[in-house]
Amino acid sequence: MAGGDRSLLKWRSLEAGPLDTLLIAKFLERYRSSVIIVIVASVLLNVMVFAGSAYMLLVYDSVLPSRSIPTLVGLFIILALVYLFQAMFEAIRSEAMLGVANGVRDDLLEAVQYATVSRSLRGNRSDGDGMQSIRDLDQIHTFVSGAGPIALIDLPWVIVFLVVLAALHWALGLTALFGVLVLVWIAVVTNRRTRAGTQELAQVAGQRSAATQGQLRFAEAAKAMGMQARLQERSVHWDVTYVHAQTYLARNVARLSGTGRTFRIFLQSLILTVGALLVIDGKASGGVILASSVLAGRALAPVDQALANWRGLAAARAGWSRLVVAISAHRPPPPRTVTLAPPAGEIVIRDAWLAPPGTQTFVLTGISFSLQPGQALAVIGPSAAGKTSLAKAMLGIWPLARGEIRIDGATYDQWDDEALGASMGYVPQNVELLEGSVGANIARFHPEATSDAIIAAARAAGLHEMILGLEDGYETRVSAGGFELSAGQRQRIGLARALYGDPFLVVLDEPNSNLDAEGDAALANAIIGVRERGGVVVMITHRPAALGPVTHVAVLNAGRLVDFGARDEVMGRLQSTSAIPPAVNPGRDPAPQVAKEERVS
Repeated sequence: MAGGDRSLLKWRSLEAGPLDTLLIAKFLERYRSSVIIVIVASVLLNVMVFAGSAYMLLVYDSVLPSRSIPTLVGLFIILALVYLFQAMFEAIRSEAMLGVANGVRDDLLEAVQYATVSRSLRGNRSDGDGMQSIRDLDQIHTFVSGAGPIALIDLPWVIVFLVVLAALHWALGLTALFGVLVLVWIAVVTNRRTRAGTQELAQVAGQRSAATQGQLRFAEAAKAMGMQARLQERSVHWDVTYVHAQTYLARNVARLSGTGRTFRIFLQSLILTVGALLVIDGKASGGVILASSVLAGRALAPVDQALANWRGLAAARAGWSRLVVAISAHRPPPPRTVTLAPPAGEIVIRDAWLAPPGTQTFVLTGISFSLQPGQALAVIGPSAAGKTSLAKAMLGIWPLARGEIRIDGATYDQWDDEALGASMGYVPQNVELLEGSVGANIARFHPEATSDAIIAAARAAGLHEMILGLEDGYETRVSAGGFELSAGQRQRIGLARALYGDPFLVVLDEPNSNLDAEGDAALANAIIGVRERGGVVVMITHRPAALGPVTHVAVLNAGRLVDFGARDEVMGRLQSTSAIPPAVNPGRDPAPQVAKEERVS
């Protein structure tokens, strides 16, 4: 059975060893029956190929001299039946290969998706748009489900056809062998010339896709700032580069494949000529001429087909190599045999050092503090102080280079990612919505989300009434990015999504950057609600007016924690030493009086 049960390969518990060898062994084990069907069908099909040559030989050497119509009709009926079975076996073999292709894709999909996302989180975008692994998987699926593998399976039969030709006469076998060797040489040259071109084409395809996606994302700002032409030039540059790489590869493959096809036709004529010379010399019958020509064409067909599908083979082989590397470097951790309870205790950060993925520059150095359930922390400081980096570290998005973060005494890797993620909420600086309904976005697209849980999250974010005012309420559809909504609406839906399921740790990165007074009030109430149920809130902000519902303040500067403590104590020290970071200096805030009143409340 192909496809469906992706757990069969057990990615999380796949034993150690060369991954490509392990995967091939797993695939052969799972699709053994399909592989056997393909092999048996290939054997029968190649045996049936002799029917055409035998029919010609018998017609020319037996039927024509005897002028026996019944013999001719009987031979023709037998040949028709053979061709009927040949068509049936061709369909069976193709269906079996398609099943293998679909199954292999299903088996690899989970690991490829995980590797693609993991590479992106680690800052590895060497392939441009980060989608190269997905394209590689598609390339492998296309090749396995096409004619390429069939040509490779039929290649060993070249030897059989050469032996049969040699049995007719050694000169015919020698001529065909010469032709096969020439075609093999053409295949070797094709491989050398297409290997580098295939790799370059894959890389350029990713860069072209990334440039086009960037142009689309930046379209509005580019139009407003007169940058459309320059962005278009960038996209055109990569498109031209892609076409050049594709043209170079296609030209080489076409020339070499054309040479192979032309030589194959010439070789059949050469064998026909050799056969004619043998007949003239009295060493063969007339039927041998046609039979040998047909057999030679069939002997060279697998090589010719391999050349025709060489580009797909080269792309699939290069894609397989990249997939193996990606999956090997980004395997999910093995499943936990002991499941911890959802986090609900103290959060401790000890000597945390952090460098963004893909870089060696530390943006956090020696950060240490702790938070108790029911506390809310505001992280303040100037731009580039490391505030967002701290948020990503606390959420487990970016791994620490040194130090540790523990909740309830356990490090994050002691939970499964999904289980830990359900206990966390996150509102990033730029809230992105996925295509779907407003309710599905709030529910994090959980398939078993209940209406009560969705509405509770919306109420916690002060969003319920606003959603009811939309065209279709919670069923209102939004596109990818949610551009039908205002920035403030997207931010508040992002807050409701962060609060869905009553997570223990809620991290808010500039959650009020697009909010009005009503939104600010809803945000404050949401923070108080999390505190009252024993959760922890970490909020990054540049606005002192947002400090009212927090209990603690952390001041970051140049990646270091310069102050931490109760809100009023920290703000008092900052005011008394005139060391308030510029971004939160009440003298520069448009509402300093509000901030002062909240600090003394």
